[in-house]
Amino acid sequence: MPIWNCTGTEVSKEKAEESIAHLKNACFGCSTHSNDCSIAKAVGDISSMIKE
Repeated sequence: MPIWNCTGTEVSKEKAEESIAHLKNACFGCSTHSNDCSIAKAVGDISSMIKE
């Protein structure tokens, strides 16, 4: 099972994918993206967690 690095908690791949979908729905749809965007960072962190 993937591990959420912030807390060391094991989560199912399905739960992680569900979280990614929710975060993408929270996206403001900016015309440009920034590395400072916390939504994009969270999606990236969860996505890399699933790939491991």
